[in-house]
Amino acid sequence: MHKGRLLWLLLPSLLLTGCWDKKDPEDRAFIMTLGVDTAAAGCRFTFAPANTGEGEARTYAAVSETLAGAVAQIDGQMSRKTDLGQMKTVIFSGEILEDSQKLERILQELERSQTVSEKVMLLATTDLAADCAEAVMEADSKTGTFLWDFYKNTAGEVAVTKGIDLDTFLTERMEQGGNGVLPRISVQEGKLELGGGVALTQERIYALSNAEERGYLFLLGEAEGALLEGVYEGEILPMEVGKNDVRYDFALEDTDILCRVTLPLEGTLQGGEGFFLSTEKREQIETVFEEGIREEIAHTLGIADRAKEDLFGILPRLYRQEPALTEGISGEALWQALRFEIRPELELKDMGRKR
Repeated sequence: MHKGRLLWLLLPSLLLTGCWDKKDPEDRAFIMTLGVDTAAAGCRFTFAPANTGEGEARTYAAVSETLAGAVAQIDGQMSRKTDLGQMKTVIFSGEILEDSQKLERILQELERSQTVSEKVMLLATTDLAADCAEAVMEADSKTGTFLWDFYKNTAGEVAVTKGIDLDTFLTERMEQGGNGVLPRISVQEGKLELGGGVALTQERIYALSNAEERGYLFLLGEAEGALLEGVYEGEILPMEVGKNDVRYDFALEDTDILCRVTLPLEGTLQGGEGFFLSTEKREQIETVFEEGIREEIAHTLGIADRAKEDLFGILPRLYRQEPALTEGISGEALWQALRFEIRPELELKDMGRKR
């Protein structure tokens, strides 16, 4: 009787304690960047946490077949619980991207995770992902949001690379038969370098330079902010791309499929003697830049031509727009049948003014 009465007296105080197993922020290691490299026994996962305490934060790593297994290893060695709920970026090494089985397993685990956001940013490197994670810590050891901030605030303004999140990448890979393009990150003399891209197929990867990535952005209609240089009458003229749209049209021509890519563009000259130009000279300068853009896009498409695969998402457009042209034809045969015609249509909107 007395024991029952005591239990009822203690019950309210037990309920008032809240979630007894809830951890305070200082008891958690909030991972901001994850680097994934290949290893003999699975993958090497490098965790870069935010610095939530005194002193400098440091990276730590574990080798496991799965991300969950790596987290469990780390949790058994540290006093703080590893928390992936705030993770902003995942960096894949080239070796991981070329191993389709390992890559698929990790992507599926990230997709199914109850803690990892579907908006986590994905990046690729031809270096070690661990080195990139270390460089991220040095660039921003406090918040760990350096890469996130770059792609949110800067990349779209300068058009040197395209940010892509987990959800978008998974959708594009499904549409493109496992192919896709990720933004590239590298480490040069200990410093992070952001720009270019990595195109991947089921079997290998193709590193894209800044110019090749820019050609890809033109194909997407997302090259606004790109800075181009053209030579006119011996003078180098820089031009910033303003509005950039793109239109794809497909038509059967003999045994080929013509893919006409029309690019309505606006641009602004940034320097030189391009002030108060006559209509004739304006049109001549527009032609110079149009030819440069045409060559740049053709060079980017040449990478896919040598790979003999659609690296840049052209075929899904064909399937959607002209399904009758694709009936009974394999994707490989369709890609071989495609012939491209690139048509930039540039209009210089603001020639600038002297101050």
